[in-house]
Amino acid sequence: MAKKKICIIVGHGKSDTGGYDSGAVSLDGRYHEFRIAREIAKYASDYLGCDIMNYEGNLNLHQRIKAVNAADYDFIAEVHLNAGGGTGPEVYYYHGSPTGLKTGKAICKEIASEFSVRNRGAKVKLGKNGKDYFAIIRDTRPTAILIETLFIDRISDLTKLTSAEGQKRCGQAIGRALKNTLL
Repeated sequence: MAKKKICIIVGHGKSDTGGYDSGAVSLDGRYHEFRIAREIAKYASDYLGCDIMNYEGNLNLHQRIKAVNAADYDFIAEVHLNAGGGTGPEVYYYHGSPTGLKTGKAICKEIASEFSVRNRGAKVKLGKNGKDYFAIIRDTRPTAILIETLFIDRISDLTKLTSAEGQKRCGQAIGRALKNTLL
């Protein structure tokens, strides 16, 4: 398999109106998805030696999609934290992508193993129109996945990611999975 050019993207940061889009927030309001995800993404990028996009939070979703499509990446992974009750990682991938499925499964397995949490698995989410739900997956040229690392609104998950060490462990788990499946 040829080596893939990978980009790790930080989800959220800048809103469509130009303000701050924190993404999900912890139950006590102290932790923001964007701020934790950016550190996880940095560690994944450092591990792989690949590009990182939106670390400063200066790109909204549409700008991230435009930047990815203008570049020559083979694979992108956007990093998020989940919310809405639950535990463990899940990864969304393009519904027709064997590579997305393979990398999604590997990332979930690595994160779940690293933190001894439930593996929620690689998943497809389609909208009412039958197309992929997430724009970063649906509207980008390269193969794309959306990584929901752990839950920001579940204290047992959140406490694993509030320290630099936990963020590093999560980022390196993502990096290992991508390296083993793509490089």
